[in-house]
Amino acid sequence: MKATRILTTVLIGMVALVGGALLVGLPAGSGAAPALPQAPLATPRHRIHLPHIRFDPSPTPVVSPTPPPTPTRTPYSAAAALYITRNTQINASTFNKSSFIVSNDSLDGQQLTELRIDLSTALLPDVVFDPYGQAGDAVAKDVVVDVREGTGLISHSFEGARDGGFDVLVLRFGGFDRGDRFEFSIDIDPTSIKGASAPGPAESGSVGGLELVGATVTAKFNNGATISGQAWRLPDGGSAGSAHSGAIAVVRAGQPPSPGVAVLGVSAPAVVTSANQTVHITGPAGRPVTVLVVESGLFTAGVPGGGFDLDPFEANSAVAVREYPAIVGPGGVVDVPITLTKTTPESGIHAITAVFDDHYGLKGAIPAPVLVELE
Repeated sequence: MKATRILTTVLIGMVALVGGALLVGLPAGSGAAPALPQAPLATPRHRIHLPHIRFDPSPTPVVSPTPPPTPTRTPYSAAAALYITRNTQINASTFNKSSFIVSNDSLDGQQLTELRIDLSTALLPDVVFDPYGQAGDAVAKDVVVDVREGTGLISHSFEGARDGGFDVLVLRFGGFDRGDRFEFSIDIDPTSIKGASAPGPAESGSVGGLELVGATVTAKFNNGATISGQAWRLPDGGSAGSAHSGAIAVVRAGQPPSPGVAVLGVSAPAVVTSANQTVHITGPAGRPVTVLVVESGLFTAGVPGGGFDLDPFEANSAVAVREYPAIVGPGGVVDVPITLTKTTPESGIHAITAVFDDHYGLKGAIPAPVLVELE
């Protein structure tokens, strides 16, 4: 019996060994385990299709141009402002009541004693004060005080006689404090329509704030301060909409400098055939700038002699206006695409200028306009 048990145990062990060997070679699905290699692959199967990623503990940084810091607002004390035909349509006229509004905005009690308005730097080149009806159309108007509260006009005078009119009006005040009101009107005409019936062909005798952009306003105060500024288009036309004629000259310290303005590929003044042009602005990097494009025309139908003392590229009435905001780039330049227009056969003469903003809404000096006529 003992010999029989030993033999049985040996036979069972042999069967187990043989069965295990047979099971190793069975295919998947047979219920047996698949065969395994004796050694692992050089690259594990689960990593064969993964991309190779390089880790750099200190990557090279991407250098971006650092914008210049926003300048702080320049403090001021003595200040004034002159509003011209605000909230009016593009054919506004300074002849109308309260077309000019003078404001004393001083912070420390300074009184405004004198205001000098010089039209020789205005957008349209030959517009003058016409108090006696000898410079433009047959209608004339000297200074008329329309509203006066808390101040008085001591006197006024004209300077810079030209073609029957005057470039400069000087107003002298008494007791003009902050919060006082002074509004007036006066006739301004282009000299090109001298002798014409009012309001001139195509209402060219109606001159508003848009045509007076660039006019120089100088204020004097009782503390001895004398400050100048230039008229620029009001940012909001109110009920008059985007094609309004309102302008304002802010007179106080801290005004930005004048930008450089040119039209790429054009030696102005010039006639061009393409409406698509590019204005090249130069100035401090990061400075906000607005490019102003005013389409005007020379209207002389019915004017004696076909017009008075006409010059090349001269215009006497604005017919359309567009503004293009931009920011000067890191290199101190920015190119601004613009579109010229030709609203009437007599128009298409464009006065192109620009102004910098001090980042707080104050406009600065305005360069003489670049003249480009669309054929």
